[in-house]
Amino acid sequence: MTHSRPDSLFSEFPAVSRAEWKTRAVAELKERPYETIVWHTPDGFDLEPWHSHEEQGASLELPPSKVVNTWINCHRIIVHDPLIANKAALTCFELDAAALEFVISEPALCSADNLRQLFSGIKTSAISIHFSGNIPPIAQLLKTLASIPDLALTSGGVLEETPAVSKEHDLELFSIAAALPAFRFLAINTIPLHEKGSTAAEEIALALAGVSDYLHRFLEAGVPVEKIIAAMEIILPVGSSHFTELAKPRALRYLLGHLLQAYGASGSTRPTLFARTSERNHSLLDPYTNMLRLTTEAVSAILGGYDTLQIGAFDSGLSVKREIAERITGNIHLVLKEEASLDRVVDPASGSHYLEAMTRALAESAWALFNKIEAAGGMAEATSSGLIEKMVQASAEKRQKSLDNRKKTLIGVNRFSWPLTAEQEKHIDELELALEQLPEGNEIAGYELLRLKTLSWSLKSGHTPSVFIWMQGDTATSFRQAGFAEEFFACGGFAIAGRATLPLEEESYTTMLQNKPDIVVFCIAEKDPVPKAEILCKGVRERESGIITVMAGKPPEEKERLFAAGLDSFIFTGVNVPEMLKSYQRKTGVQ
Repeated sequence: MTHSRPDSLFSEFPAVSRAEWKTRAVAELKERPYETIVWHTPDGFDLEPWHSHEEQGASLELPPSKVVNTWINCHRIIVHDPLIANKAALTCFELDAAALEFVISEPALCSADNLRQLFSGIKTSAISIHFSGNIPPIAQLLKTLASIPDLALTSGGVLEETPAVSKEHDLELFSIAAALPAFRFLAINTIPLHEKGSTAAEEIALALAGVSDYLHRFLEAGVPVEKIIAAMEIILPVGSSHFTELAKPRALRYLLGHLLQAYGASGSTRPTLFARTSERNHSLLDPYTNMLRLTTEAVSAILGGYDTLQIGAFDSGLSVKREIAERITGNIHLVLKEEASLDRVVDPASGSHYLEAMTRALAESAWALFNKIEAAGGMAEATSSGLIEKMVQASAEKRQKSLDNRKKTLIGVNRFSWPLTAEQEKHIDELELALEQLPEGNEIAGYELLRLKTLSWSLKSGHTPSVFIWMQGDTATSFRQAGFAEEFFACGGFAIAGRATLPLEEESYTTMLQNKPDIVVFCIAEKDPVPKAEILCKGVRERESGIITVMAGKPPEEKERLFAAGLDSFIFTGVNVPEMLKSYQRKTGVQ
């Protein structure tokens, strides 16, 4: 059997240059500018929709990472009682867990006796064990772990950052840790800033700055550079922007190589990368959509080459029973490994012109931010001066604006919301409290809290504020306007009482009033919608003055004429949706 050359299949298809493609694309776009199909990323760089072999020379040369694309599946367990946590840990092994993160609720739980109970029946040398939460001082925890013989070969580490005390204390840390050679106790955790709103490039820069601070600090204490690197673990979030999150660890590995080399490292040792799926975008009211988010995030992390992956539960137990949520979530890892076989290819993004361009752009953006942090004195100084907070806050505000005007879609949150289940209605007060306690920068809290207030009021009062959509003019356009209006009000918890194309006659008003709406939205698809809108506003006000009249579309020049006729407001793409919905809640008596 003869084998064709790999490129023989393409001999009939001549290569197309960027210039040729762009000329054709511009022609197809007609009156729309080319920039409308260029992605203006949250990190400030643009990505075009077409990449080719012409850009191959611009790809970064990434350092080798793994021989095989294996990852450690880590489960998170909150520890209030060591015996109960131990039972939960043993259950995790049924879901192929190879690592455990124990979130300690109080330092006393890390005593030698409690840890022995916590690890009972667990072969600690065969898994990675991580600690986070309210742990005792790192030196104390290391001493306790070193005093338990079975833990000498334990891998894993501490996922909380190690505060600076003194050079003597830093030397002592490494002296104690010598008894735990595979245990990492220098964590660079970017999760808290991610939850506040940081972008992918900012998270890379923050990770680099944390590594740089540790290296500078411990080198001054007299610790060899390779030992410092071997003690490091970088914890990064994985969001649902698939290609960005896939490129993020690739860009970080490239930049880490340069940073470590600058500190005199040989390159044989590197910090391990620990990925945790994001909680910033998780819906409390549409939990099953979270399954899609988690799966996308897990695929990004695996293909990006993280060493350890922690997939958070898709629900907190208020919408779906906790044990069911944990079981289904645990199956994501199993499906991706055993059925999708994602462990068979190392760095599959290599050679993808789009992903290589994304990696390079992320690396360039992150390096510029890192240099800015270093110029401010490093991570610690930049944090105390407020530089980091301002940087993340600016990104959070930009992201929030895109969410508020629905330029960014979160399925089940600001679009395509789903009715509450019986389980959610049962826990509606706990859900509201959970939403109120989410950290600032959370993407879903504003919309879902607003929606839940409407639904909670509806359950207590027996009345759900409703909206009737009255369409006029061109059918295709008015249907698009009506779809926009439905989604607009549905994500605020308002019921859709009806939707119809009705002529300007008395029976139409009767039809509308039969639905007993609190709000009527006019979707008038005509070149000049003002005359009909004016008639409709006056007609509704004459028959039922308490109904709120709204018009779908941007305010025309003659908007004052409509306000005089009784129109309350306009809704359109770009308006601040949460603020508008709050105003309708006040007008309908919800708050």
